[in-house]
Amino acid sequence: MKRLSLVLLGVALLGLVGVSPSFSQGQPSPLGIVIQPTEFQAFIQVSRPVCAVGQTIEIQYRANEAPYYAYILDIQGNNVTRLLPNRFEPNNLITDTNWRTLPGVMTYRLVCSPPFGPEYVQIIASTERIPQLEGGSGEFPLLGTNPQAVGQQIQQAIQAIVPTAKVATAVANLQVVPSQPQPPSCPPGYVGTPPNCVPVQPPSQPPSQPPSGFNVQQVITPGSPQFVQLATQIMAKLQAAGLAQALAQAQATQIPQGQNAAPLGTAPQQINVQQLQNTYIFTGVLQLTQNATVSGYTIPAGKYLTAIGEDPIFVLIDIFTGQIVVIIIVTCPPIFTPFNLLLFFFGWFFSPFPGPFPFPYPFPWPFPIVMPAACSGLPNQFPFTVAIGSGAPIVSLAGVMQIKDAGWFFNALQIQSLGPALSFQRFTSLFGIAFGFVGSFSTATLPYSSLGTFVLLVQGGGKTVCIQGVASFGTVFGFASHN
Repeated sequence: MKRLSLVLLGVALLGLVGVSPSFSQGQPSPLGIVIQPTEFQAFIQVSRPVCAVGQTIEIQYRANEAPYYAYILDIQGNNVTRLLPNRFEPNNLITDTNWRTLPGVMTYRLVCSPPFGPEYVQIIASTERIPQLEGGSGEFPLLGTNPQAVGQQIQQAIQAIVPTAKVATAVANLQVVPSQPQPPSCPPGYVGTPPNCVPVQPPSQPPSQPPSGFNVQQVITPGSPQFVQLATQIMAKLQAAGLAQALAQAQATQIPQGQNAAPLGTAPQQINVQQLQNTYIFTGVLQLTQNATVSGYTIPAGKYLTAIGEDPIFVLIDIFTGQIVVIIIVTCPPIFTPFNLLLFFFGWFFSPFPGPFPFPYPFPWPFPIVMPAACSGLPNQFPFTVAIGSGAPIVSLAGVMQIKDAGWFFNALQIQSLGPALSFQRFTSLFGIAFGFVGSFSTATLPYSSLGTFVLLVQGGGKTVCIQGVASFGTVFGFASHN
């Protein structure tokens, strides 16, 4: 397919930004297929009636009786392509009357691409198989390059099974348009308008009295009884606050290498809780580097748009579909920055503590304070969690080094040389910077950043180790990488 191009993904969640009306059953389709109206009906709609090049799109479909076989076709110019069944979703037997979404699996998505103009997607629902609409080669088989001829073949195939089968069809249309250039914006960590971008300066010293922290009060997942009703109410307010524009900006946001979050360019520098009355503020993009489990619900790894609103309520939104993934009721400091909020939740999603729990504040922008270039692109990456005082290892490289918790007496990390001399750099969220060397078969002890975040880079013996960690309530957790 050309306008709806295939893009492979590691993760994708399902849902719709909006819907467009479908043509009623019985009207002529772009293929010229006419089916006499009966009680058996099919329905189809698209997430974007107007789709700009580069935007993702989803197709939602259903029939009012089940089971049925769903065949979804894309009509683009002279090409007729079958979208369902396809190589990724070969089973098109639907056993219920609920709305289904295409893509229905997490391994691909549909992206609008040139040429520009009208395009149609059509569902043919049948209580019996239609062999002429099955088989073919490629991920999305091309059924033909003459819509009228393809339509006649399908019409004949339908007539052959109508004596015993029920068949229904419906069509939805979309308009493919050129992408709109995004207005220039300063990169994360800068304010102003290009070329006049000014870096955000963190305070020269940490606050003597840290403000009160964030607390998670309640987690509402799609499995919760109140999720659907609450998500519907929140979605209306998100759309009123500019959800479509925020999703487009989130999709274009690049998270710097080695970091896990980036504020939206339109996000305010500070948020006052009093601003959240009856509205929502889109705060940024959060990147989950691995699956996260909250209240027994698994959130796949990927990039998510975040927003916070009244009560206050924090929501995680899939940037491709606009679907609310999880709703979290929180308490916040009276004033906080979007980046503080993002980093709190990144740490919370991967906390070893189950359920809601208090988390330290603040995480001053940016996190990490410095991400050394040597930490980028290391091939071996893995999460870790160790109890402070346990003496448990974090990274062990035979004959080179071991990095571990220093044991109950030290409340610190310990770098131990197993042969070669080592150098290290450590940066903390409280603006602490440490540089040093570890002699052959010697050790160095670095106290943990008190209830904060840190980055540790250790090099020597041809090896580079980078640890990005969070010290929190008796536990240190985060991600380690090395070559």
